[in-house]
Amino acid sequence: MKPAALFVCVAVLFAGGCSILPGTGPSESEVVAQRQAGDEIRFDVVEVDDRVVSSLLAQQRDRIFARFENDRSPPELKIANGDTIGVTLWESAAGGLFSEPAPDRSFAPSRPAIEPLAPESRLPQPATPGGPSLPFEQPPGTATPPAAPPPSTGRRPGGTSTAGRPPLSSDVSIESSGQRPATIPDQPVAADGAISVPYAGRVAVTGRTPVEAQQAIEALLAGKALEPQALVIVKKSAVNAVTVAGEVVAGAKVPLSPGGDRLLQLIAAAGGAKTPVHETFIRLSRGGLTATIPLERLVADPDENIYARPGDVLTLVRVPQTFSVFGATGRNAVIGFEAETITVSQALAKSQGLRDDLANPKGVFLFRYEPIAVVRAFGEPMATRARDGISPVVYRFDFAEANTYHLADRFPVRDKDIIFVADAAAVQINKLFTVFSTLTGPFITGIVTCHYAKC
Repeated sequence: MKPAALFVCVAVLFAGGCSILPGTGPSESEVVAQRQAGDEIRFDVVEVDDRVVSSLLAQQRDRIFARFENDRSPPELKIANGDTIGVTLWESAAGGLFSEPAPDRSFAPSRPAIEPLAPESRLPQPATPGGPSLPFEQPPGTATPPAAPPPSTGRRPGGTSTAGRPPLSSDVSIESSGQRPATIPDQPVAADGAISVPYAGRVAVTGRTPVEAQQAIEALLAGKALEPQALVIVKKSAVNAVTVAGEVVAGAKVPLSPGGDRLLQLIAAAGGAKTPVHETFIRLSRGGLTATIPLERLVADPDENIYARPGDVLTLVRVPQTFSVFGATGRNAVIGFEAETITVSQALAKSQGLRDDLANPKGVFLFRYEPIAVVRAFGEPMATRARDGISPVVYRFDFAEANTYHLADRFPVRDKDIIFVADAAAVQINKLFTVFSTLTGPFITGIVTCHYAKC
C-alpha cells in the first residue's frame, strides 16, 4: 500500500470515525448545543453556582402542608347524622318529670339518739296519792303506765359527746332528694338530624356541638321539668373520624378527640408504619386537595405535624427514593437514597465516582423537572413544551473547579433524578486509534513480514 493512500484512509477515519464510534452518551458540548433546536427550547442548561444552590435549598424549606388552611388549631367537632348519642337529665328537686316523689316520713317512728350499751336500772316511781306505790301493787285489770325514757346524757357510747355538733350520717338517715339522674338509652342521630327526648320531642342536634345540644334540650324542657339540666355525650361517631390506610399500616378509622389529634398521633393509633421511615410517605387528602410528605420530615418538622380534621384520609405508602446514573462512572445503575435526602456528592460516591480514564470533569449533568417559579428565578426561558407548571432543566457541574465539590455537597438530589457524566474528548480519539489498529494491524504485520522475508 502506498503511503499516500494510507494517509487518505487515516484522514477519512479521523473525519467521520468519531460519529460512528460507540459511546456512553452525548459529549459535554453536545448536551449544551442540544438545548435548542431551531426556535424550540428543549430544556434549559443551568450552570451550578452558589446562587443556584441557595435558591433550591430555599425552595425545599417551604411547608408542604401550607396549602391546608386552619390547620394550626384543633377542629370543633359537631354532631352528625349516624352518631350515637347518650343523654342524661337531672332536676333540681324530687317529684318532677324524671324523678320520683320524696317519701312521706311524717309517721315513721323516730330513732332514739342514744342507745345504751347495757340495760339500766329502772328509776323508782313516785307514790301516787290514793293509789298503790309500786307496779306490782296495782289493782287487777289496771294497765301499767309506760316507763319514762332514760334522760339524755349528751354522750355517745364510749364517752363521746354529741352536744354542740351537727348529727353525722350514722346518727340520722339521709333520704334521696330526687336528684338522681335519668338516663335515656343511647340512640343514633336519624336522617332528619334529630334525636328523641321524652317530653321534649324531636330535638335537632346535627351540626351542633354537644354543649349546644344540651342547651337545646334544656330549653325545650324548661316549662315542664324542675330546672332541668342535660348532659349530651357522643358515644360513637363515624363522621368525626380519620381514615388511616395504606400498604405499610394496619388500616383503621380513628375517631377524633375533642382536644384535637395531630397526624402522628393518628398514625400511632392505627398501629404505626411497618417500613423504614425514609421510605415511607404520607399522603393527606382533604377537601379535594392531596399533598405528600416524607414521614421522616413529618417527624423532624413540628410545623408539618398539623391537626387532623373530620373526613381526612391518611395513606401511608412505601416509595423507595432512587436516582439513575449513566455515563463515565464506576457504576451505572438505579441507586436508592437509603435516607430522606442525599446530595450530588453522595450520589456520585454511591456510583463509585468518576472514572479517571473516561470521565470529563467539566461534563457532569443532572436532569430533572423544575416548577416554573424556579426556572424564572434562574432567569432562564421556559421550555417550549413545558406542561403542568414544570419545565425540564439540566444542571451542569464543572468538577475541574475545586469549589464545585462544596456546591455538590449542598446540592440536593431528588427522587428520579438522572445524573450523566460525559466522556472526555480524548476518549473518542483513543477509541478511534483502537479501531484503526484493529483494522490495519494485519496488513502492517503482513507488509513487515514480506519486507524481511523478501517475498
